[in-house]
Amino acid sequence: MIREEIRQRVFITGVGAICSVGNNFDDIKSALKQGFSGTRKITAFDTEDMGSVNGCEVKNFNPFDYFSKKDLKRMDRASQLCLVAAREAISSSDLNMQMINGTRCGVSLGTLLGGIISGSKYYKKQTQENCIYASQLLDFPLYSAGSRVCTEYGIRGPNIVISTACSASNVAIGYAYDLIQNGIVDIMIVGGFESMSEMTCAGFGVLRNLSPDICQPFDKNRKGIVLGEGAAIMILESEEHFIRRSGRVYAEFMGYGMSSDAYHMTAPDITGKGPAMAMKKAIENSRIGTGDIDYINAHGTGTHYNDLIETSSIKRVFGEQAYKIPISSTKSMHGHTLGAAGAIEAITSIAAIKGFFIPPTINYEMPDTKCDLDYVPNQSRDKSVNMILSNGFGFGGNNCSIVIRRFNE
Repeated sequence: MIREEIRQRVFITGVGAICSVGNNFDDIKSALKQGFSGTRKITAFDTEDMGSVNGCEVKNFNPFDYFSKKDLKRMDRASQLCLVAAREAISSSDLNMQMINGTRCGVSLGTLLGGIISGSKYYKKQTQENCIYASQLLDFPLYSAGSRVCTEYGIRGPNIVISTACSASNVAIGYAYDLIQNGIVDIMIVGGFESMSEMTCAGFGVLRNLSPDICQPFDKNRKGIVLGEGAAIMILESEEHFIRRSGRVYAEFMGYGMSSDAYHMTAPDITGKGPAMAMKKAIENSRIGTGDIDYINAHGTGTHYNDLIETSSIKRVFGEQAYKIPISSTKSMHGHTLGAAGAIEAITSIAAIKGFFIPPTINYEMPDTKCDLDYVPNQSRDKSVNMILSNGFGFGGNNCSIVIRRFNE
């Protein structure tokens, strides 16, 4: 619970990201405006028996450009992506990490499976070759990527890594916001990370949630998700700390809202009560009204029920106004990055604010009479966006929505 007497503005003062449509914030912003698709045939492993051959892998990424050969022997791909995004975010913030109070700075990240690639390699070595390499388990625990960020920058405040399915990084951002509001820290490095793994693809294949080709959110003929990978990091900074130094502000973090469906381990509650509650709480926590939201970055996975429920939930919250708010799913471009989805979509929201455009929902071909809102089909739309609601709804009914605003001095 935030203590009212110390509530202050929280700024986003640095951004960094890497995903299938770009290896840094500026390239991602450009790709979103162009409606670029990051979907390609998966190259990391054999997908023949998984029901889908396509995914949204990070492209043109050579880890040796960023890390030493010695470091890479023990570093999972998820940690690599996380650190690359963190370095960009910190660099863009103009923070001198050697001069800040390390005890007043922390890390809060979201992920679904963390270092699952390293864990899988360890298991295969042990069972197939009877070889045990304990070093392969260093990055297997969820907290490992956060610990690497802390170690690299001398951060001695909290290191929190949250796993609430596909809402994880939204929850992590909200948690960091509360820490700042309650005066526990001045700066939080927040976001999410996820890698493309064989186990993840196999699991979603068994659930029959994978599209055989492309992701088509809100389209009548949508066939399922396309898995993606990547990392996105933001620097959250208290207003009080920011005014003591020179720097830039990318956007303002306004608030967040959480809920649980209390329904099923994988299937969403068809009533949409949980997602609607998360959106309502986010708007209330931000101290704004529904009329202030002028763009919704949808969870929009491209599955039949998710898109249907999100549409009905938006109508439940906004009423007739829902038909006037542009909505898009950037997952149609960068894929579903699971625990990193909220952070990557927070970055796409900031790109929309800074670039004066609304990202499109690409691959939209056939309207669905039950999904009848403005989904910004196929082409970006030039528009000055002020207040964005970004949704993250995960398995187990774990819902979290966040609100980001254009910075106004």
